[in-house]
Amino acid sequence: MLVGAVATLLTAAQLLDANEARDASRLRAEANQAVSALKQRMEGHSALLRGVGGLFAASDDVTTQEFSTYVERLGLGSRYAGVLGIGYTARIEGEAAREALEAKMRRQGVADFRVWPVGPRPVYTSIVYLSPPTDGNVAAIGYDMFTEATRREAMIRAAATGDLAMSGPVTLVQERGDAPQRGLLMFLPVTVGHGRGGAGLQGFAYSPLRAGDLLRPVFPASAERLIDVEVYDGAPGARNLLFATVRSHAASGGRTAVRVVEVAGRSWTLVVRTRPAFDAGSNRSLAYWTGVLGAAVTLALTFAVLMQARAALLAERARAELREVNAGLEDRVEARTGELRGEMVRREAAESQVRQMQKMEAIGQLTGGIAHDFNNMLAIVVGSLDMAKRRMTGSEDPRVGRYIDNAAEGARRAAVLTGRLLAFARRQRLNPEPLEVNRLMGGVTDLLGRSLGEWVEVQLSLAEDLWPVHADAAELENALLNLAVNARDAMPDGGRLTLETANVTGPVPGDPDGPAAGDHVVIRIRDTGVGMTPAVIERAFEPFFTTKEVGRGTGLGLSQVYGFVSQSGGRVTIRSEVGQGSTVAIYLPRWTGALAEASDPTPATGPLPRARDGEAVLVVEDEPDVRRLSVEALRDLGYAVAEASDGEEALRWLSARPAADLLFTDIVMPGMNGLQLAERACAAMPTLRVLYTTGYARDASGAESVRSALLPKPFTIEQLARRVRQALDEERAA
Repeated sequence: MLVGAVATLLTAAQLLDANEARDASRLRAEANQAVSALKQRMEGHSALLRGVGGLFAASDDVTTQEFSTYVERLGLGSRYAGVLGIGYTARIEGEAAREALEAKMRRQGVADFRVWPVGPRPVYTSIVYLSPPTDGNVAAIGYDMFTEATRREAMIRAAATGDLAMSGPVTLVQERGDAPQRGLLMFLPVTVGHGRGGAGLQGFAYSPLRAGDLLRPVFPASAERLIDVEVYDGAPGARNLLFATVRSHAASGGRTAVRVVEVAGRSWTLVVRTRPAFDAGSNRSLAYWTGVLGAAVTLALTFAVLMQARAALLAERARAELREVNAGLEDRVEARTGELRGEMVRREAAESQVRQMQKMEAIGQLTGGIAHDFNNMLAIVVGSLDMAKRRMTGSEDPRVGRYIDNAAEGARRAAVLTGRLLAFARRQRLNPEPLEVNRLMGGVTDLLGRSLGEWVEVQLSLAEDLWPVHADAAELENALLNLAVNARDAMPDGGRLTLETANVTGPVPGDPDGPAAGDHVVIRIRDTGVGMTPAVIERAFEPFFTTKEVGRGTGLGLSQVYGFVSQSGGRVTIRSEVGQGSTVAIYLPRWTGALAEASDPTPATGPLPRARDGEAVLVVEDEPDVRRLSVEALRDLGYAVAEASDGEEALRWLSARPAADLLFTDIVMPGMNGLQLAERACAAMPTLRVLYTTGYARDASGAESVRSALLPKPFTIEQLARRVRQALDEERAA
């Protein structure tokens, strides 16, 4: 009996040891799985931040609109819990650079941008972009994160390593709720070239994170969970706690596992504690039952029980090891593969969008520069033809007048072509005003009825209570006419052209390329023509690209529409299938201001206005032929005219003979430009009036006073005469 009791005790002890080994193996597997889940979550966010860093590395001048568009397409709210936004901080040195940064951001539309906290510092790393534009993110714009020790340590570490760096726990600027969470910040340095240690550092792509919201999807607090998880920044302690599945672990089981994980240069500690549900899966009761049954068995069965227990121990250890290796492996691999595949698709889509934006911007810069030079040449042609026409006495051969008229018409068409190039480059000069689109559509319909022919049926579908927009009415009419003519050409055997308007709020169902957010008015132009292939749609907005026969189009119609809509703050999209027709949608932002009263301006007529009381004009133009033409025209109008080839010569003339009433100056000149010249000249002569001229509308992107006192090239003698008279009669331009 004693031997049986001993055998029973030994059997029970071995079963308890086997159960302890099995439970320890289960706990290791749960802890390893928790570490793997945390790493996968942080790797996904790291890839997101590297994509943002690639955006700034690929472009030297990312605008606020481009950055916001990029971040919108990432879908932070639905895909990345705990991520409050994606931002960029610019690193600058010195007060002059700070003032330049503030001025630049205000020009980009951030009217009240300022670097804070206030005070001179040798280095600033202020937040310049942060999307999405929530209240908390908007409040953080301009914050110099280098002024706070925890953020500064992470930024210095990121610059030194040239890689991602996670900060310690901080209180986020965005944290304003009743249930605050520990905040984290992840930084990625953006450098010129491949410099490390801070060489060529331009700034940091970064992301503010709420630790609780970030980690809760990784460690969900489900009722049937086996473990509780606590995450600490560094060693376990109340001050270092980032997240816990429960606020107190008093009810948890007695087993604990600790893992240390490196997260972007920071050591995080995971403390894994078992719950009662974990112990429910234990085989500890088997040992107790074995003891009860062993007391009743005979000495003969004791040896058999002992051998069976040993075999069970070996089998259980083998199964535990197998479960530790295979538990959830296939599911995790499949889930991770799906995540990586989705991440690759999103990254490729974002990179494709960035490449398309960069390509269109590069083409725009090229076409804008060509248009600038072409306008200077056209100024000479148009002005010379106008002068020649005005100096004809009537005794010449009648063919001479016709030749001059033909040449003038050719120059006018060239000016229209140049205007289309500037429109695509988003550098044309617009005159936006509050506009009721439905009222404009009525006039456009009358024009289309005469232009498209009887074989094209025009239908209107106008929404009631349509929101107003803020756009250039003439350019919008021109864009609609271009699209209608393209639709007509796509219907050689006739068809139906439908123009419809509607109020929409982004995202727009059925049009993924439409605005992602905000109220817009959409104008859709739908035809029943031959349609377009995806390859044609991809290139449709490029200048000079056309599928029409030679001589039937310049290829600038759609590029002009694209430039005008983009410059107006909207979007234009194309949806088409071969044989099913095409739909072009123009989205313009909703105007919430007051509507201007309708006006009916009448073009000025009558004789050209001339000089009064010996008025004097100083002409400053670096192009000799343009300057000579302007001087001769003004002298013919009775003005006393002086000329200068650059700003320095003009200032010398004014200081020696301060008798000019008007300064007529080109904006783009070598050395001192026209804006700088006007500022210095008006400071010396407060009564001096200024009239600017340029062949490139971007040169006049300064103050409203500059845009209102501007004569674009090329100009006729009549336009010159009336603008000079207007400038002299109005208050002095700033």
